[in-house]
Amino acid sequence: MPRVTIVTHELRGFLPVGGMGTATTYLALALARMGHAVEILLGVMHRPESIQPDWEALYRGAGIRIRPVAPTDEAVEPEHFMRTHGVGRALQADPPDVVVVHDLGAPAYSALRLRQVGLALQDTLFVVFCHGTRRWVLDMSRQLRVADLEHVLALSTLERMSLELADVVVSPSAYLVQWMNGQGWRVPERTLVIPYLTRSAALGEPPPKPANGAAALQRIAFFGRLEEKKGLKPFAAALNRLEPELLQRVELEFIGKTTATWTRERVEQLLTEETTRALRRVSFEGELDQTEALERLSRPGTLAVTPSLGDNSPNTVYECIERGIPLIASNIGGIPELIAADDRARVLFEPTPDGIAEALRRALADGRMLRPPRPGFSGADSYRRWAEIVDMRPHRRVTTADGPVDVVVVNRRSREALRRCLSALERQTYANFRVHVSAGASVAEARQRGLRAGTAPYVVFLDEEDVPEAELLETLLRAQAASGADVVSCGVRLETAEGRGTLQFFSGQPGGLGALANGYGTVALLRREALGDDETAWPAERDPDWPLLARCTAAGASVISIPAPLATRTARVGSVEDDPSDALLAVNELEHALPVSLRGTARLTAGLAINAPPAPTASAGGGIVNVALRLAAAIRRLSGPRS
Repeated sequence: MPRVTIVTHELRGFLPVGGMGTATTYLALALARMGHAVEILLGVMHRPESIQPDWEALYRGAGIRIRPVAPTDEAVEPEHFMRTHGVGRALQADPPDVVVVHDLGAPAYSALRLRQVGLALQDTLFVVFCHGTRRWVLDMSRQLRVADLEHVLALSTLERMSLELADVVVSPSAYLVQWMNGQGWRVPERTLVIPYLTRSAALGEPPPKPANGAAALQRIAFFGRLEEKKGLKPFAAALNRLEPELLQRVELEFIGKTTATWTRERVEQLLTEETTRALRRVSFEGELDQTEALERLSRPGTLAVTPSLGDNSPNTVYECIERGIPLIASNIGGIPELIAADDRARVLFEPTPDGIAEALRRALADGRMLRPPRPGFSGADSYRRWAEIVDMRPHRRVTTADGPVDVVVVNRRSREALRRCLSALERQTYANFRVHVSAGASVAEARQRGLRAGTAPYVVFLDEEDVPEAELLETLLRAQAASGADVVSCGVRLETAEGRGTLQFFSGQPGGLGALANGYGTVALLRREALGDDETAWPAERDPDWPLLARCTAAGASVISIPAPLATRTARVGSVEDDPSDALLAVNELEHALPVSLRGTARLTAGLAINAPPAPTASAGGGIVNVALRLAAAIRRLSGPRS
């Protein structure tokens, strides 16, 4: 039977845990019941020894092994590459037959990209299990002000690329697949909609028997974490709209954890005095575990309410259906897919104060509303379809390095550095290349002279300080053949004068973040046709590859980056803080990709921010304002001396 590794940052038995951890847990138990050797590769935020004893016993009884991702002994930049680099190393150390990994945070991005270019894990099937990416979560929050928007957007890029590189994508809802398609993501042909496995379906046990019903509603229970996106505000507003006489014999419970933003006291303030007086009792049960919460909801006369403003396929709905708990829920996202078609009119409501109030009025007036909803899914079918996935074969593409390459080495001042670079090039495992050592008044001028000295269809620019690994050219060419990209960059190992090393990785596709830092790469294989004119308004001061690759991207060139350090260098990557001149060159290039009517957008954003107060701290939530202020500061510093 195949060996299956499930990569996750959340799992039942470790705190904190949410719906993603619950779905992952039941999938692991189901795969183990099928007879597979199941291993859970746990994110670095958890240690196996911190597991709760009852869950540890369940995993051990099922034969599931849990091991942590070992922390890397090298610094990694940018920060969003730290976890995916660690996961990639762990998977390469012991390659499984199948990897199942969640979409959130793109933990398997590095492994997927390395597999695409033929460097690792060629015989492993990769399945991305979708629960909602950070970009989706950001959309659901309906806010632009995020504590670290740069980090979130950078991770979103890796999430998208992970989905596009997977063999199989599994979503519990058609709704989420439609959302991804609406974003223009190129999800694989094998993209499947499979509802989550419940505990009974995963373990092959009969579901718990529903409690005896009650003739009238005695208790309304808000079921979910106390936060705005779970519909807390419209739920409270709906209660305030109800006639007091309807609530006189009814208890109100909040079954879900409070948050730093929504404390018990603040939630209570949402209810009017008239509503609070009318209710028989208001209570908060925020410290219950999963089993305790469901047992409390199973008491006769209890109606669970999940008024979420945006949800994929919430476990709260699965759990209520599995246990026969009466439920009414929002008609948004993937929730309707979980309810039998004949029950949707009775169970679902618009997540507005009026929509929730009307649903509660019906429940208070009609005892038939206390009938549990029937499922719109089959646990047995989900179990069968996952069994079929594990038996699928991975997509394999065997490629070889091909084509002559011109390597242009810019010689500035150090003969010793040039000697080291040329010596490293002599050790290349790929032989079809020519080296052109070139000098000039600027890096751009030196590169142009080197380009004119050769005619090869592919070009690699190196600085005399660069020391390429022996497999650099062969790997870059193989990656180009596998991906068809116009530009293939790679990770680099940065060495400082003090001898400290840092692994620097790139997404290759930073999008708008390419105006803040070089997320494209430095050491790269470029298709000569994609280079175009390398002249810029003024010479780049420290990172000439930043405006160059921004120009390639703006012209429509495709760029990928291999998450492996294939060269050592001393020059750090350009950023708006450290290299404002190069940043403005990159902004100039990126603006060419915008419609004429929008080409002043970056400068308008920066200009509006010039007179704004100082950037807020991260703890206060810098978000988009912080990004705009950083660009503004860079352009302001440049505009004076050049005007």
